[in-house]
Amino acid sequence: MAHSIVAGHEQTIYQASQWRAELDAALQSGEDILLDLSSIEEIDCSGLQVLLWLQREATRQNRRIGLLDPSRPLGEFLRLMGMEGELAFKRSGAGDGS
Repeated sequence: MAHSIVAGHEQTIYQASQWRAELDAALQSGEDILLDLSSIEEIDCSGLQVLLWLQREATRQNRRIGLLDPSRPLGEFLRLMGMEGELAFKRSGAGDGS
């Protein structure tokens, strides 16, 4: 069974510590993680750092994660930072196609 988490609208320095703790607890649960990123409206380097940590830590622990449906602001931020290829995103296919 997978542990599903929906990222909050803001993932900035103000939320990074709490978000990392939540994701660390999910990693420690022993379940796969599905992280829905479609709601992110604002992200900064701290939020990106949490995502990079999660991906690397999951790999280190031989755990599976799904980074699902990155929002437009997240994609734009990654392009701005020159990090478009650093995270392995998946599309859930749950959208309405618009």
